[in-house]
Amino acid sequence: MNATYLARLTPPGAAAIASFALRGPRAWALVRELARRELPAEPAPGRFWLRRLADTDEVVVAVRQAQPEPWLELHCHGGREVLRLIEELFAARGVEVCTWQQLERAAGEEPLRTAALEAVIQAPTVRTAAIALDQWHGAFARSLEAVRAALERGDTAAADRLLEELERYAPVGRHLTAPWHVVLAGAVNVGKSSLVNALAGYQRSVVSETPGTTRDVVTTLLAVDGWPVQISDTAGWRQSAEPLEAEGVARGRQAVAAADLCLWLLDASAPAVLTAANLGPVRLVVNKVDLPPAWPLDAVAGLRVSARTGTGLAELCQALADWLVPVPPPGAAVPFTPALADAVTEVRRLVRDGNSAEALRRLDAAAAERG
Repeated sequence: MNATYLARLTPPGAAAIASFALRGPRAWALVRELARRELPAEPAPGRFWLRRLADTDEVVVAVRQAQPEPWLELHCHGGREVLRLIEELFAARGVEVCTWQQLERAAGEEPLRTAALEAVIQAPTVRTAAIALDQWHGAFARSLEAVRAALERGDTAAADRLLEELERYAPVGRHLTAPWHVVLAGAVNVGKSSLVNALAGYQRSVVSETPGTTRDVVTTLLAVDGWPVQISDTAGWRQSAEPLEAEGVARGRQAVAAADLCLWLLDASAPAVLTAANLGPVRLVVNKVDLPPAWPLDAVAGLRVSARTGTGLAELCQALADWLVPVPPPGAAVPFTPALADAVTEVRRLVRDGNSAEALRRLDAAAAERG
């Protein structure tokens, strides 16, 4: 690294504290030049000082690394103007202001490792962050190297087995930072909105006995057994001459078409309205089991719940996790972004087609991808 870089480490916005990384051969000299009070001639790892830099706010200067080149952290007030002034202060002295990802790459960090760190930072739950952290420690990179070694020695069967294992967990990698999409669908008044509210623990959707109350797709982000899941409440499916309700039903159908899973709700206390055709992955859920049944509930293989009393909600959450997530064991290799998941599928197809040379080329490209 020949240049000196300044990267903001905390998200933008009005925050109490913000942090910068200042890294490069001129980092310590510049801080000494700007500090209103004298600093030591050489940085000492693990030490920190409170100093005002030029005309900006006071900052805490911490030394993370002194050799082979200074790597400092500056901690300051998180106001937007303070951050802007600090960036301008260093930019005027030839420092390259960049993102933390650009700083990692400038420091020679491997692209896969940088992408994995980004996944750790963006992971919405502890469980997905732990999987991303395994990839930062090299689980996925080591698996790619094992595939490469198998192909180079001509063992396509071993390469295919390794790729099959990676492909098994591709759905997890696609949802480390983005939620799984689950849509609640069914006839009017089967209790979709009530079930969303019960799962969320607060009133997210309006509930009414009047048919057609839900007119649009209402989304709620949950953590289900540690996995990020977006639940979508949709309008009751029925023919309607009322344009607004008909539009709501159409939007609900579009949401189902794009979902990872559809839960089709049945009302235990009213005649059952079974699923429409071509819904994709669908599971039946029988709601209102606290009321006298209007039909033989054993006639369908569906989970039984009551949004009103909470009966069966824990079982539904566990079933959702089981239906959606092929859970990897601790330390397993996971293609941790959609791009890497696509690359694994492509490489496996090439291997099965007997095109090992192209598979190796695509492996190299995957290892160089930034997610």
